[in-house]
Amino acid sequence: MSSSSPIDKVLSPITSVSTAILREGKSIPQKYRNMVSLGLYGFANSLIVSLIILYYNDDYMQLHLGISKTASNSIWSYSTAAGSIGLLIAVIIGGAYSDDFRSKYGARAPFILGGSLLAGGMITLIPIFATILPRGFLIVIFPLCFFIAYIGLGIGSSPTNALLSELFTREQRGWVGLSIAGFTTLGSFVGIVGLGIIADEIYITAIFPFTGILVALIGITIFFLVEKANPPFDPIDPTIEDIRNTPKYLVTYGGKDFGKMLVVQSFWAFSIAAISLYMAEFLRLDAAREVIGNNEGVVLIIAGVVAALMAIPAGFVIKKIGKVNTALLGSVIFGLYCFSLVFIELEGVFILLYPVAMLGGLGSIFIESVSLSLPADLVPEGKEAQFMGINKFASTWTQPIVAMLGAQIFILFENQNPTAIIFSLGGIAAFIASGFLLLINYEKMLKEEYHNFYKRYVRAKGFLGQHIGDITDGIVSKFT
Repeated sequence: MSSSSPIDKVLSPITSVSTAILREGKSIPQKYRNMVSLGLYGFANSLIVSLIILYYNDDYMQLHLGISKTASNSIWSYSTAAGSIGLLIAVIIGGAYSDDFRSKYGARAPFILGGSLLAGGMITLIPIFATILPRGFLIVIFPLCFFIAYIGLGIGSSPTNALLSELFTREQRGWVGLSIAGFTTLGSFVGIVGLGIIADEIYITAIFPFTGILVALIGITIFFLVEKANPPFDPIDPTIEDIRNTPKYLVTYGGKDFGKMLVVQSFWAFSIAAISLYMAEFLRLDAAREVIGNNEGVVLIIAGVVAALMAIPAGFVIKKIGKVNTALLGSVIFGLYCFSLVFIELEGVFILLYPVAMLGGLGSIFIESVSLSLPADLVPEGKEAQFMGINKFASTWTQPIVAMLGAQIFILFENQNPTAIIFSLGGIAAFIASGFLLLINYEKMLKEEYHNFYKRYVRAKGFLGQHIGDITDGIVSKFT
């Protein structure tokens, strides 16, 4: 491939910037290096999601490989479900092992690096498997590839999210959450525009190695940037026992309000998945194409640009009204966004797409800014990655349900506005999440349930003695 090709033009500055960061990294304050590291992992996640939603099905399987629409839709649904299942497994197991892991490279960085390399490697191999294997095997191989790729993302996800709790104060986490949301939006933009350029000007197959190599480079960059620290105490239980007792820990030590937050995350995930998985189908409706032509990506970009522009104002909103109220505001706005899309489809007023996309971007930035920073305030010290893994589980497990449910809705209601039905369910889920947010007593949770967690846990395990005061005083001092 020539040095002047578009893929080289995109990769060269990324490689140069990564090299410069690694070379000059020590001159950057560690706090900002940590912030960038967390944001980069969000970038990698959203880049892969963009590839799956926008290009994997229509452009790659149908147009490039020549697979029928029915078969490709089935493979896409299986791949999405397999990826979600792999992620769900990995966030729990990876989180528990990361909490108990100790090394000269810290407890988190090795998992982030290994997970990124595994995810990037599997994404890169997808077109190779498509070339060397018979077409009949693809319905198994493609979902398996995404299953393994998302295991890699999950292995790195829990440790990455745990760093938000470990490395930043409660006041800083709102701004760090916004930084993560900004990087995530940037990843979506690169996925929509960058992968589109590669697919149009080079070859659709090139989007897979581009994404895979970029994810691997991000993992390597994070490994060198992020603070490498081990927890100041040894694990109490064997890791296998921690994994097996995950439901018990959640019920016994997590607190009722943390459980409500997991319910909120689940309904948010359902609502967001309803939009993200089926927005492309919505924008390909004949009535939509009469307004936007073949530029469906523009609508997604508008939502992303609004989200990015609102990042700093959202920080002041969090500071003014608090994280729970910000989450409530974002949830209500996103619910209105879902039902606005339903109205547009049923009434045929697709001219409203652009302002409604701006509404979606506003709701998204409010939700994304607190979807990590709020749980990070609540997870117990010593179990950060495991509990953030549970939070990731809650924010992911509904996605395969939405994919499968949506596929059935398209079959049963093929000529009866199936996307409107799916978006209506998304709007209902967002409003249900708002209702549960009203039940969360955030300050009480911080003052009572969080502070008591480790005391109750240590006592339950029989570690009564003079060292309890030293351990729990250090933990409580995290917020006081």
